Amino acid sequence: MKRILNLCRASLRPTVYGLLLLIPVAQTPAHSRQTQCQVKLYRHLGDYFHCRLNAEAALAKGQDPARNERLRKACEDAYKKGYHAALKLSAEGCPAIGDTESGTPSPLEQEVRQTVAEVRGMVAGTPPEPVPGQLTLYNNCNTPIKIMSPTSSTINGTTLQPYDSTFYPTAAGGGLGQNTPNTFLFAPITTDAQCAQVQCGNWADIRAAGQRMGYMWMNNTSNNPPGNDNLVYAAFCQPTNAAAGQCTTTSTTPCCGSQMNYDKTFGTTFEITPNGGTSKTQDFVDLSTNYGSGPNSPPTLCSAPGADPNDCVTATANIFFNVPIGVTMSSDAGCTFPQGGSSLSCTDVSCPDAYQYPEDDKQVACPAGTGYVVTLCPGTNQLPALSQAEATQNKITVRNNLSQSSPCSNGNTVSIFTSGGQQVVQPGGGSVTLQGDYSAYPGLGLQVNNWYWTSENLPVQKGPPQNPDNSGAQFMISDQCVLSQAPPVYGEGIETYEISTVTAQTTGTNECLITIDENQPYTDAVTPGCCAPPLQNMGNVCTGPWGVTNNQQPWPPQ
Repeated sequence: MKRILNLCRASLRPTVYGLLLLIPVAQTPAHSRQTQCQVKLYRHLGDYFHCRLNAEAALAKGQDPARNERLRKACEDAYKKGYHAALKLSAEGCPAIGDTESGTPSPLEQEVRQTVAEVRGMVAGTPPEPVPGQLTLYNNCNTPIKIMSPTSSTINGTTLQPYDSTFYPTAAGGGLGQNTPNTFLFAPITTDAQCAQVQCGNWADIRAAGQRMGYMWMNNTSNNPPGNDNLVYAAFCQPTNAAAGQCTTTSTTPCCGSQMNYDKTFGTTFEITPNGGTSKTQDFVDLSTNYGSGPNSPPTLCSAPGADPNDCVTATANIFFNVPIGVTMSSDAGCTFPQGGSSLSCTDVSCPDAYQYPEDDKQVACPAGTGYVVTLCPGTNQLPALSQAEATQNKITVRNNLSQSSPCSNGNTVSIFTSGGQQVVQPGGGSVTLQGDYSAYPGLGLQVNNWYWTSENLPVQKGPPQNPDNSGAQFMISDQCVLSQAPPVYGEGIETYEISTVTAQTTGTNECLITIDENQPYTDAVTPGCCAPPLQNMGNVCTGPWGVTNNQQPWPPQ
């Protein structure tokens, strides 16, 4: 959408320039040839964008496709004519110069085509058309998609919003490795509230011992209880063994939500090798699911007795399929499909168009320079639906049972940190009540406001004076009032759960009580004389040595 707004602004600039030109020439300096070139390009881009959208509207109204193709060609011809006329004003200084004579669209023309394709997707759900010499990735899913790539740092981490697209020229210099596989894996991006709804930790099948099998990605087979959510889990959860375990721990990298670890080991997989083969005149494309030969027959493990080393996978092989995918090529490209057909489509894990075991012959060969469109969630093949409702909103009371008597002035108060700000709970039984979902990391931040040495065996500030800190930790609480903990988001302070005891109990429906009690002798194991870090207006700054506490306790807590 940003691209559309930018182009709309660009199309408005000629009007602004026209108004400026009404000012008497004697009062303003003459425009440079470079500026005049830019003005012309703004105008021609606006006309080109308008012309292409009119062509889309005519096609939607039922115009003959051949006639519509002539209309679109007329748009391009008019743009190219105006483009070259603009460049004659300032061929060196005018931006975005392209080689339109060779048939390669200029960057500006490519940008307009891309934007028109996005508009078409938003209006009609129709993907872009293949552009010769270009790989286009188009997100037709109703959720943002993260692109992972173990072969390219340029590709890895790219995000596609719904109906958004990005493209890579397949020729050298376009961002794709030449005569080598370029791997793309895809996964939906979820919010913490959606992650709480998915409950990835309940994906029992993926934690089964042995090689992963196709049934683990399906609903309602003889191997699973009726009504299971394997399709939902496969779509939204990271399916590696490590991540499946993370879902039931306090790890800061759970298998969905804002802390998702997109580690390039999972996801629907597309590969393209541009300008490959011995003659470097062919592109090779394929999809992969690693389904094996059936729900209970995974690909052969290389560690199995008698396994063919050329036809096996390791136990750590990537896990495939979570997002439906379709691949179309330029019309009349002359591609060869071993499995038949004229395109590729995978809408479930048992996909006949994809590699299901290492030597499965599913690689498509196309002439170099073919255009490709990879559509995520093609047609009506959307991701499993998630409720739009927020996760359960708990009523959470935090009670500070620390002693009102503390070695430090104003010590033993507890600060609560949430996205809404900070609140302080007084010691001796004071409490604060919150409403919300704090089941996912970072949850609540709880800090005991005494001066403690850092949890690292070194000063945060190099050399004396040394730098103490408050306690700190993150606490997540489930809708069943189960408490989990993690180190603090910021700081080197000692963890709150080391110098105090933090517990939770149910007090009613969707109501929890978190209690902070003392854990002596460490609650009072503050810096000598409650000396402070070297901050502004601090009169009692610590001089060390590190680890000597007010009550002579070994530090950090053992």
